[in-house]
Amino acid sequence: MATAASGARPLKVLIADDSAPVAEMLAQLISDPGRVEVVGSTESQEGTLQSVRRLLPDVVILDLQLGSDSGADVIRAVRADPSLAHVRLLVTSNHVSPQLRSGCMRLGADGYYDKVKELQALAEKVAELAGEMGNRTVSPDK
Repeated sequence: MATAASGARPLKVLIADDSAPVAEMLAQLISDPGRVEVVGSTESQEGTLQSVRRLLPDVVILDLQLGSDSGADVIRAVRADPSLAHVRLLVTSNHVSPQLRSGCMRLGADGYYDKVKELQALAEKVAELAGEMGNRTVSPDK
């Protein structure tokens, strides 16, 4: 595979959504062999935080409402941990008020996408981040 030979690695993405069908749809939407790899899926705040720390994804696609939990708390926790500073947080929601969008961005989200109207923009952002990853090489010890 050309990407492996060049030393580049795929963008690692974790999907955090309490709806298994939505998580599967998102995985299908963004997956791109050799460029974007979905490394896991979680349904809760605690599961997401454990997976982020264990898998060290490049990107988390984060539902704003994870059952009875809040994606905003995940944003706070990830942004409070300096070892996770590299993780990009892309929030998705069916609730798209300007206040929610700006609130998540102030907390440290890297994007906020309407699950109904902005999935193509989300996919384009993931592809853009994968392109940025492809421009970097992985050191041999990684």
